[in-house]
Amino acid sequence: MPTVQSILEKVDLYRNPYSSAIKVDWMDTVQRQIFQDVPHEAEPYTFTTISGNAFYALPSDCDPMGPKTLTIETAAGTGRYKSLRFISNNSTERVGDNDEFYSIQGNENIFLNPEPNDQTEGRRVYLVYNKRPAKLSSASLSAIPDLEEDFHELLELGVKVRIARERGEEEDQLRFQRDFDRLYQQYIKRYKFNFPKYPRPLDVMPPMRRGGRASRFGQSFVADLIPD
Repeated sequence: MPTVQSILEKVDLYRNPYSSAIKVDWMDTVQRQIFQDVPHEAEPYTFTTISGNAFYALPSDCDPMGPKTLTIETAAGTGRYKSLRFISNNSTERVGDNDEFYSIQGNENIFLNPEPNDQTEGRRVYLVYNKRPAKLSSASLSAIPDLEEDFHELLELGVKVRIARERGEEEDQLRFQRDFDRLYQQYIKRYKFNFPKYPRPLDVMPPMRRGGRASRFGQSFVADLIPD
């Protein structure tokens, strides 16, 4: 399997004065941008509800805009599941303490409503999400990029584009960019439409309203239900 080191060796066929650390950082940027354009679905993430705990950490490789669907057991141990709808923290929809939904807090946590209690703890939850690639670093040159192997040339070309741009070599920059764009279109055609289209949660995380779970006529905004 091609490693970061082997890609760097191909990059360096185009002479340049830049350190491996700088070039690997550029390579990492190219890969992250590709993953933003072409979603890469991860294996479903699972966790179990805990009484008194409404917050559950997103998986470490979850893209900030990556959560797609969340399902939860109807009761612990039944093996029967239902989907929870997503409501953004800044939604103006009125919701009550017992309404079933999930939200994303600060791009870090899943918020479940209603908060699990002694009767609803122990239920399995499955989150389907798009992942972000593992960070590439010059400290791990033996690492294998998460981008599909057949298209590792995109990382090579992306770094060469950056080198040529930094050096003001416009002809080389245009040549590398053309090659990158041609291969990238093949990549998009091959992978982009292999994934189902799910609505992506948008989390702008407005300032917390004070007052905890207090509500008017039994209903609140989502932000009101999230404790300070």
